[in-house]
Amino acid sequence: TSQSAELPFDTLPGPAYRPLTGAALIASGFLMLMIGLVIPSLDQFILNSHTLIDALMHEPVTTFLIAASSALGIFGGAWLISRGRRMRAIPAAALLKDNTNPPVLFLRSFNDDDLVDPTPRMIPMGDFFPRRYEESFANALRKVGPMVAIGRPSSTLSDLGSGRLYVPDSAWKDAVNYLQGRASAILFVVGRTEGLWWEIETSLRDVAPERLLFFFPYAEERDRRRSIWRRYFHWAPTRVPFSKAALVRMESERQARYKTFRERIRPMLPDTLPEQLGRSQFVDFDEQNQPRLLETAQPWWAPLAFYLPSTRRTIIDVARTLRPFVRKLQRAT
Repeated sequence: TSQSAELPFDTLPGPAYRPLTGAALIASGFLMLMIGLVIPSLDQFILNSHTLIDALMHEPVTTFLIAASSALGIFGGAWLISRGRRMRAIPAAALLKDNTNPPVLFLRSFNDDDLVDPTPRMIPMGDFFPRRYEESFANALRKVGPMVAIGRPSSTLSDLGSGRLYVPDSAWKDAVNYLQGRASAILFVVGRTEGLWWEIETSLRDVAPERLLFFFPYAEERDRRRSIWRRYFHWAPTRVPFSKAALVRMESERQARYKTFRERIRPMLPDTLPEQLGRSQFVDFDEQNQPRLLETAQPWWAPLAFYLPSTRRTIIDVARTLRPFVRKLQRAT
């Protein structure tokens, strides 16, 4: 470990910040992706002289090689782009040094680091690289300040969204306490680990309630979302609830997290939270320190999502949903 000259606790070196290498990987990945998308057109050279059945019978090796090369280009390119973007993730130390605004502290269980925001992005090829919830939060709260988080010490690549600060196990409470006192806001992804509950309880005790924000995610079961299929095709929409059964599981987990949260923090609040979370995903405190559910806002195009009805409940415009929270903080400064 090393003692930072600027931070009063031990820190660990994090994954290397390599923006130039990352940019090169991103460029290479886009090239591979384009080639992979173009390769299937080579089938026309086969089909010009054969029917499809004849082509498959007489040129099976060629057809297989074209299909395999196309898949390699598409998925290999997406993998390179994803890795390159993570190499360009700015560390927390740089964000804290270069920004005049106090940071937004992002606290969550490491078990929830892989949760993906299921809201589709209406940009070309956007869903090859689905955002994690964390990225959506960082974008929505950038007017408040840069988002920072404690990183998993074993990480070999940084995650996108928050700038990561790496500390040994012996120093994580000191790091959280230090950042809690200096953060413009603290955002929690409410989960189940005791470490996260220590962070929630100390924040409720030591931090002005108006600066606290709690998120209850639509989360698939951990074993399901970490299956072999989903590990290897992490950019594919395999974490989106295609079926009603998956949506029921995710909703049940979300409501269970809220129920536990409501029961555990009840002794710490002058007023109780609503019994049901409903369709809200965020809880904060108003300017009179009363707990409130933030109404979920959806993108303008949400009614057009007829192609995947089970996702309509999970689609959220994070920036619009958090607008009351951001405006409240701006009025307080």
